[in-house]
Amino acid sequence: MLLIVSCSDNKRDDLPVPPANLLRDQVRVARGEQLFAAHCAECHGSIAEGRTQRAARFNPQAPDFHERRYRKSLPGYLYLRIAQGRNLEPFNSAGSVMPAWELHLPPEEIWDLVAYLRYRASP
Repeated sequence: MLLIVSCSDNKRDDLPVPPANLLRDQVRVARGEQLFAAHCAECHGSIAEGRTQRAARFNPQAPDFHERRYRKSLPGYLYLRIAQGRNLEPFNSAGSVMPAWELHLPPEEIWDLVAYLRYRASP
């Protein structure tokens, strides 16, 4: 039970460690932006980025990651959310429809997405 609570608080001790300089690597941010457009914008992007009407009916709503709070999210936490999707509790219990991307993307690309999400939430 402690892991479930800790994960939802974004403070797990067993989070994956990001590659060195991930959050300052503009090449990785750019690759993450391309991956976001190809795989994530349908649910997480703005209408201009391809967010669908179907995504507007999600409950809970899929975040668009422009909020500053995502800038402060731990990179390892974002990695796990992308990699495991709704399978990471407490999200499945909360009704998330997020797929587990670790089945479709290699770890390097998931880290690229993390770099972009942190950049996207920049002030």
